Amino acid sequence: MIDIISKVLLGLGLMFTGVQMLSAGLKQMGSRPFRMFASQSVSSNGKALLFGMGSGVIMQSTSAALMILASLISAAMLNVPQAIAILTGFSVGNCVLLFLVSMNISVGIMFLVGISGISMFLTKDERYVVYFRIGLGLGLIFFGNIMMSTGVKPLREEAWFEGAMEFSRNYSLLSIIVGAALGFIVQSSTAVGLVAIGLARENILSGPQTFLFMYGAAIGSTMFKVLLGQAFRGTSRQLVRFVNLFNIFGAAVFILLYYVEVYSHLPLLMAMLNYFELDLVHQAAWVFLLFNLTSAIFFIAINGPLTRWLARALPASEEEDLSIPKYLTEFRDQDPETGLEMIHLEQIRELEQIAAFITTLREEYQGPTLALRLEAFQSLAGQVATSTAAIAAMPLLEQTTKDHAHLQTRQTLLDQLAESTASGVQIISQARAYSSINGLSDACMESIEFLLNFAVETVKTRDLADIQMILNLSSSSGPSMEKLRKAYIESEKLDSPQSKGCLLDLTMGTEKIFWLLNSMMGYRIPDTKKV
Repeated sequence: MIDIISKVLLGLGLMFTGVQMLSAGLKQMGSRPFRMFASQSVSSNGKALLFGMGSGVIMQSTSAALMILASLISAAMLNVPQAIAILTGFSVGNCVLLFLVSMNISVGIMFLVGISGISMFLTKDERYVVYFRIGLGLGLIFFGNIMMSTGVKPLREEAWFEGAMEFSRNYSLLSIIVGAALGFIVQSSTAVGLVAIGLARENILSGPQTFLFMYGAAIGSTMFKVLLGQAFRGTSRQLVRFVNLFNIFGAAVFILLYYVEVYSHLPLLMAMLNYFELDLVHQAAWVFLLFNLTSAIFFIAINGPLTRWLARALPASEEEDLSIPKYLTEFRDQDPETGLEMIHLEQIRELEQIAAFITTLREEYQGPTLALRLEAFQSLAGQVATSTAAIAAMPLLEQTTKDHAHLQTRQTLLDQLAESTASGVQIISQARAYSSINGLSDACMESIEFLLNFAVETVKTRDLADIQMILNLSSSSGPSMEKLRKAYIESEKLDSPQSKGCLLDLTMGTEKIFWLLNSMMGYRIPDTKKV
């Protein structure tokens, strides 16, 4: 008995290690191409489906795909319908591994494990190590499956085991529950499908038990993804909800088909598989494919209503709205003048977001945190910078070239202004802890907020008189900076070295914000084409 348990545990351990190694290797090799092609090759739902199918064959990890697609959505490089189409195809491509394991190629697997393991040890180049890791992972899946099958084979001769299996055959719900528990633990319905194939290979599980085992695994992995979804924000949560609906729908349909076929004796799925005279191992692989294919077809058919419902049920967060361009979507290639106007409008939004950093200091404030606002700004700024760089590659008139250079310089200053303002907000918050400089910190807050909001309106109107007024107010000899310098000179009167140090940080932080704002407003605001 100890020998049986040890072989089963060894087989499971090798198989799950292989799944993890294969997934890690494929993820390392494929995540960058996946990210790149996902953002470039999904101009239609058909292309997104095909891309997802190919990615599923290569990556073999829905959780990894979820994380990558969520980051692309956050960066506005992909929208939710495109990501859903990719995940739909991904689930179908994910089935290939079970077909590979269903093949009887045990001798070839021994060579694969041996050669991959030796090569990993001897190879120093990390580029090649990844390939050998993938080969070793795939080999361990096969080898672990064979080992587990060999380990459980003697159990068929045990009376108690035969009684337990007979009991489970009479109570089909038990197979679903066990599959769900294992699916939750290993976080992958594919991995549980591999276990089911190993048990089916030695006739430990009957056909119905094998199928129900896999249906339960889909439910269990869904429970895990519910927990995974807690780490997502905004529209990215729609992806997790979609994957969960995909699995639950498939499980509900196929469990229902099973009970209808068993109790009403209608020839459905199992009758079809028996008609083609497939062995149980290949039947399991086909059921896994049909499970995912049925869900894929259903959700492709209802794609429009589904995405609209997800958008209503799980709307974008405020910080996500801030990170997504509103005007660059109208930008068209080979129209640089319009592109510059779009960038100008986005830069106004960026300046508005920087001004809103100050509002996080208000006691009544209940919006996104300063960190989330800064993250949203950086995401938007990155997309604006990309568009600005794209315009540089177009044929430009002399004046357009100058306007482009001004906007490019302003973008650099906006990036620096955002970092400095966020740092200034933190310093003002810290200064409030010292009663001796509390009033001064509030005065700095009001001055920075006034100048930033005034700058927003001025950039919109392009009023030269207002620009000059901001330049005067934000200059190093302006009244606000004079007041701060005077306060620092008199800092010997402060009650502690800590408050004096905080005052120095406050002075330097505010001066940097004023200097950056002054530099940015000193550049001529391009009078680009109105749209």
